[in-house]
Amino acid sequence: MIELACYDGGLRFSKLEYPYELDKLKIGKFEYFNKHLGMSDYMGNFSSWLKRQSVTLIVGIDDATIVGWVMTERWKQNAKDGRPIYVLRAIEVSPTIARKGIGKVLFLLSFKACFGHMLTKPVNSIAKAFFLSLGFQEPGKNCPVDLSSYPGYLFLPEGYDLNTIPDELKLSKGGISECQKDISLKDMLRPEFSSSSVQDAVAVSTKETVPVRENVRHNAAKTVPKTENEAQYVPSAVSTSTPAIQCIPDPAISKDREFLKEHKMMSPCSCGEYMTHKYAVSGKVPGFLFVCTACEKERYFLKG
Repeated sequence: MIELACYDGGLRFSKLEYPYELDKLKIGKFEYFNKHLGMSDYMGNFSSWLKRQSVTLIVGIDDATIVGWVMTERWKQNAKDGRPIYVLRAIEVSPTIARKGIGKVLFLLSFKACFGHMLTKPVNSIAKAFFLSLGFQEPGKNCPVDLSSYPGYLFLPEGYDLNTIPDELKLSKGGISECQKDISLKDMLRPEFSSSSVQDAVAVSTKETVPVRENVRHNAAKTVPKTENEAQYVPSAVSTSTPAIQCIPDPAISKDREFLKEHKMMSPCSCGEYMTHKYAVSGKVPGFLFVCTACEKERYFLKG
């Protein structure tokens, strides 16, 4: 577990590294993913995600209880400029601490830890306004990530200056650097990425060359004005009937598949995982496809 930031009141934020670290923690009250995606076993899902090198899971912890979390995943290719791409798949805050800016902090730490370009796909206008207020952009002609086949995705460039750090939040620069190094070194074990990723991973192996995001500025315009109400309301969407942010599948998945929800199979995959992503498949043979959440193996296809 790598500590990234904390408040004086005791709430701390950490990147989890291994499934066994969950044994020392409890899960707080969460509603959104349980209600809309049937994610009743949060700890089981967290444990499964932590077994995947591509996943970064950051949690907010209050007295050994997880009260917020954000999950990002390395996309299976680099951008046209050679830089890594990360997809923000899910973010949730317990209703017990809703509207206190915790969701924004979780996003901020995720963006700092995963140094590279970031994508997300908001599911409604409220979520879209929130992400635009943070600096996400509609992908333009010069966007280093080709999203022409993936409508609805927003793009945040690496190095964007996030002026959203609360004064009372104490960042651990050592922890963030360690997290960046850990994520980069994992890229060295993933041969599908270009050599530029390996070179960057080697570069961050010393403290002197770790890029400091605070010192890099980007001139991209924010298309929606940031308001305090918007920033605090959206991450706590679990406390409202309007869903704002939800798990989304890898944008590299074929566009004839539409992500529906997570689904638990009756038997485990060959890797031992029970949970799958369920997709509605269109085309010549429509139906429903179930893909393992851990190893991404296609488990089952049910003709529609």
